[in-house]
Amino acid sequence: MTWRAFIIGLIGAAAFALLDPYTSFIKSYGWLTASCFPTSAVLALIVLTVGANVLLKLVRRGLELTQPELMLVWCMLIVGAAIPCEGIGRYWYSLLAGPPYMARRPDLLWTQSGALSNAPAGLVLSTDPKSTAAVQYYEGSGEKGRVPWRVWMRPLAEWGLFLLMMYMAVFFLCGILRRQWVDVDRLMFPLARVPLEFTEEDAGRSAGLLPSVVANKAFLIGVIATAAFRLVRACPLFFGATQGMPLTIPLGDVFQGTPLQSADFLNFEFWPVVVGFAFLVPADVSLSVWFFFLFSRAELYAANRMALPRAWGTWSPLMQWQQAGACVAFGTGIAIMARRHLWTVFRNTALWRKMDDAEEPIRYRFAAWGFLVSIAGCLVWYVYEGMGIVTAAVVLAMLFCSFFVYARIVAQGGLYVSRTEWNLAEVVHGVSGGRAFSGPGAVIGQMQGALLLSGSTNTLAPLAMGAFRISSVFKKRRRLLLPALIAALVVAIVCTTYTTLGQAYKTGALNFSDTWSAKDVPMWAFEQADRMIKLPSQSAEPYLGPAIFGGVLTWIVMFMRARFYWWPIHPIGLISISGWHAHRLWLPFFLGWLTKVSIMKLAGGQTLRDARYFFIALILTETFLGGVSALVSTVTHGSVPGF
Repeated sequence: MTWRAFIIGLIGAAAFALLDPYTSFIKSYGWLTASCFPTSAVLALIVLTVGANVLLKLVRRGLELTQPELMLVWCMLIVGAAIPCEGIGRYWYSLLAGPPYMARRPDLLWTQSGALSNAPAGLVLSTDPKSTAAVQYYEGSGEKGRVPWRVWMRPLAEWGLFLLMMYMAVFFLCGILRRQWVDVDRLMFPLARVPLEFTEEDAGRSAGLLPSVVANKAFLIGVIATAAFRLVRACPLFFGATQGMPLTIPLGDVFQGTPLQSADFLNFEFWPVVVGFAFLVPADVSLSVWFFFLFSRAELYAANRMALPRAWGTWSPLMQWQQAGACVAFGTGIAIMARRHLWTVFRNTALWRKMDDAEEPIRYRFAAWGFLVSIAGCLVWYVYEGMGIVTAAVVLAMLFCSFFVYARIVAQGGLYVSRTEWNLAEVVHGVSGGRAFSGPGAVIGQMQGALLLSGSTNTLAPLAMGAFRISSVFKKRRRLLLPALIAALVVAIVCTTYTTLGQAYKTGALNFSDTWSAKDVPMWAFEQADRMIKLPSQSAEPYLGPAIFGGVLTWIVMFMRARFYWWPIHPIGLISISGWHAHRLWLPFFLGWLTKVSIMKLAGGQTLRDARYFFIALILTETFLGGVSALVSTVTHGSVPGF
């Protein structure tokens, strides 16, 4: 860890946070940070490794960036990617400005003892539907439009305080859990293994200009094959087409009008990168993803045949509550598996006993006290804004349960894109019979859910845990990793805010290419909050049967896997059983699983190792070319379509 690596990482985090809002949800030229394996980090890694390092080696050996330096840049970039787009940037500002702007509509009665009138004053841009700042955010104020920073200061500061405390709690808990997940549970961390293996130097080979992995034939074949396949898909662009050849699987169209229509298969685009991650993870995990997805389709088919209510498809209450039950059960299982480690850390912290944490990126005592203080700060924030203390504790516990379940499935299953389909506030509201939330609490719960859960594919927890897994390469100054990550996060927040608000007041958020996040998400969140406030008991619709079924099934699969070594399936698939991303993950995971199992049964260990390098090359090349496509489209203002 060196100053030059820190500066490169900070500049990279700032640059991508300035750029990505524009390329993604504002103009839809491409998505650079929209997953837990962000394209931005891959772009920087390859440019530094096969570009800058080659030049530095030609100038003088020893000047090149070492693996620890490259990994520090990687860690800062992936943590910085938790902000600009699918972290919070895509939704945050519209959730603040949208409610007062949309309250002008005569059919939305939010101001009449409803959601807007109950919204804490510091958590929205204004509670006045006539707010000029809100109108200009959505409609723009011309080429020289200026951001009214004074109006935005309070909501950004109040939400920013909560986000900072929550993010610090995530960092501290990741620091506490690192040893359990890495050394005891020995999770695969496929998203971390890819950059580690790409930058790892072979001790038995003299250092060349390029990384050692480039000398592997399987890796080179993977690069060439992936690039050639991408070129074939881009061929229509050379003949005047407006887009490349899509890898669309029209299952929804195929099953339309057949009995399988009720299983709610969707048309989806095939993602080659997912096949690579599916190959890198254990076979029982990859089997779980596609098996339980098909299991969920069978559930929907059976439920429709029996004419069960609220079972109409992927986003039906049946699926949402079943996922909620599975998530809580899986999170409880994670805590039980780590109970001895957690007890040791917090007990020794309280008794001020010495702990063996010399190899940890954060000292256990500092992490434990930091986590407790951060959690207490979040609870105080909730209560200050108007949420009851008991409800606040439950909401915060379920929020962190969701974060770390997602971190677990990323670390263990390689599910680098996923999304929480169940609504945390509605689950708490339903289980309590409509008595849990006050008016302000309902608004906070729905805004928080839209910001941090249902709209996010790269929350901080899996990114931070991946960074702490990589920390093992830092032989010196390992304790400086946390300050570097915090710096990247803060810079990303500032730069994302600058780009998004600047573009909104220049052209209007209604003119963003992604109107779903600009308009539909804040409208949906406040409609749900308004219903919870005005009709508390009527809107409390608990579906305890699906929730209990999902939780019990998850525990059964976890028990069988722990008790019997021959048990072939993992419970991870139950967490990602349904949703927009699940439709795009199951088939690539099936192909990755089938490839790995076939090689294990029909070929030897050398073939398995070669295939591993092939799929690492596939992941890096496909992601890198996707990033190049986004940058080219951005530079040409869309005149060159994405390829």
